[in-house]
Amino acid sequence: MNTSQKKGFHFPQNFPMNFSGKLTSKIVIKDDYVRADGTCALYLQIFLNKDKKKLPVHVSVAPNDFDKIKQRVKTKCTYSKDYNIIIEKMLSDIHKIEISYRLSGEVLNMEKLLNDYENPTSRIDFLKFWEVELENQKLLKDPATVKQQTSSLAKVKKYKESILFYEITKDFYEKMIFHFQKVEKNAPHTIHTVGKNFKKYLHIANEKGIITPFKYNEISTPRCIANRSFLNANEIYLLNSFYHSEFINETWKNILARFLFSCFTGLRISDIKRISNDNIANDILIFFAKKTNKLHRIQLNESALSYIGSQQIFYGEFTDQYINRELKLIAKTCGIKKKVTFHVARHSFATNFLICGGRVEDLQTLLGHSQIRETMDYVHIVKSITDRQIHNMNDILTKKPLD
Repeated sequence: MNTSQKKGFHFPQNFPMNFSGKLTSKIVIKDDYVRADGTCALYLQIFLNKDKKKLPVHVSVAPNDFDKIKQRVKTKCTYSKDYNIIIEKMLSDIHKIEISYRLSGEVLNMEKLLNDYENPTSRIDFLKFWEVELENQKLLKDPATVKQQTSSLAKVKKYKESILFYEITKDFYEKMIFHFQKVEKNAPHTIHTVGKNFKKYLHIANEKGIITPFKYNEISTPRCIANRSFLNANEIYLLNSFYHSEFINETWKNILARFLFSCFTGLRISDIKRISNDNIANDILIFFAKKTNKLHRIQLNESALSYIGSQQIFYGEFTDQYINRELKLIAKTCGIKKKVTFHVARHSFATNFLICGGRVEDLQTLLGHSQIRETMDYVHIVKSITDRQIHNMNDILTKKPLD
């Protein structure tokens, strides 16, 4: 792409440049008023169109300690280094605002400039924008989704504390992803999640009129099949036997009831917490999923019905963290070596549904996936299982025949 250069920054030639008005800023010393200590105040002087504004730098130096041409405090001044850092930051902040408006194609006036300077807004810094929008998402999204997006934000912040919108180029994005891959050596699923969330909030910004060199629809986030742990039929049988045994305590029985119910319905833990007997009619469970707010209708089979009570579906109140901690102990007690969390039940339902001959289109409906490609992950898992199991037929020729 051809570019044009201005003030050390490169802009695509087809980028909107209808920024209106000429902006200049410089540091001046008010040497017509000398304070009792012999110093004069410094000001940031801004000219935009026909408007003029002076902002205090909150620094005072002797007149002969200030270089009017370089607009910096001379090194002979005791605190010159600190004073010049303050000056450079003020000038830099003004320049960032100018660049942001230039790239967005919006007209910048003095009122907007002062507002963005004195009250740094999310229209300048993408990560600040992400933070603000994430607060709005907390009112709408499932806590697990918010937690995931918060984690992605923290990861991007660790890579770079501040990302100005005009810095978001294809080269910047690719370098960031490369850093996660090669330097931090993150798993493909982790990188995919960060990229997906980065794209999501860039999408929101672009939809709100904030223009960036690299737009959200130019970001490709190929899906990767995560290592989705699930329980096979034998492992579910072991948990069911323990559930019905006389050795299980009441707390574990109540937790296991929820988990096994999900193994036969695919419900998320957030939905397990919300449903009651009012959601069941003629063995059909009807509810709005918390994560998607979609209406679900699930025919409960005998296995699922065996884990719910007649007066109350589930007994006891437990946090997600407590449930996941206890499930690991329950699995260990039953001789299951896999790392079991509550979400494993959902994966177990999906995988065993397909193994038992269920149609992927029906599974998509039951899981509430908006796109079939999400559900196809489980098809790939089942295919890998059947590819391995076909080799078990070799045992026909290798096993010793019975007398």
